[in-house]
Amino acid sequence: MRLLDRLLLVALLGASSAAVADDVKPSPSDARPSMPFTGTATMQDDRSLVLHLRLTSDGKEINDTLIYKSTDRGYDNVLRHLGGLRPGDTKSFSPWKD
Repeated sequence: MRLLDRLLLVALLGASSAAVADDVKPSPSDARPSMPFTGTATMQDDRSLVLHLRLTSDGKEINDTLIYKSTDRGYDNVLRHLGGLRPGDTKSFSPWKD
């Protein structure tokens, strides 16, 4: 095989490997964010989760919001921790760690 043919083959193999790697989605178990807060979670009509944070795990007051879109990496694990929700549902949650 000539050098030019080898280089072309290596380039084609590298391009096909990169295309396959881009199609691989992370497993839902790859990410489970720690949630050192207490609050309420609401599922929106677009299935996004809005977490209203009220207390830290050590009891300090906080007033903040986190939003998880259904395409976000930790979404499935947050939803699983909440015990599931349907659009329009609101549920309280407590802190959890990885």
